[in-house]
Amino acid sequence: MKKTLLIITSMVILGMSANAQLLDFNSNRDRYSIGIQGGVGAYGTEYSEVGFGLSFQAWGVQIDFIDVTPAHKYDNHVINQLYRDSASFTINLSYQIPILPWLRIMPVLGYCQTNYGDTDATTVNVDVDENTASVYHDYNVLHRDHHFNYGVGLSVRPVKYVDIYGIYSARAIYGGISLNLEAFMY
Repeated sequence: MKKTLLIITSMVILGMSANAQLLDFNSNRDRYSIGIQGGVGAYGTEYSEVGFGLSFQAWGVQIDFIDVTPAHKYDNHVINQLYRDSASFTINLSYQIPILPWLRIMPVLGYCQTNYGDTDATTVNVDVDENTASVYHDYNVLHRDHHFNYGVGLSVRPVKYVDIYGIYSARAIYGGISLNLEAFMY
């Protein structure tokens, strides 16, 4: 434990000694990025599943969402069966607190909706676009829960064009990569 604490303290001191300004909130002024993310939604329930989403960040404020669709909704098989399924949607708002120019901590607040239900594999629905068609089954919601979501995230900028972040919250665990739009403006 003492070695770990010594290593972390040394890294912070070395980072600060390289002309880094600790807690420089002015650096958030011109910070813009857009990204994709993936992770586990409905975390902490028996129906937690993998989902995907987007994030947008401006002036240090980040808004992101992650969407989890029912696992069997887009199954191609038509059989006489009901699948127990779930879906969830999480939207979070966070603020990036600059620790070092390349490291930020993000307190997270948000909302999570979790739906529990059945996917009816006997039904077939078809969506047709110009060039593609997709088949899906009916998903019937039996119970819906609403949750206040809170957590913490960590964002790292290894190069000036990319941010990599991870968020751990009460109802979702996810990470993503975002493109730093500020790097292309100058």
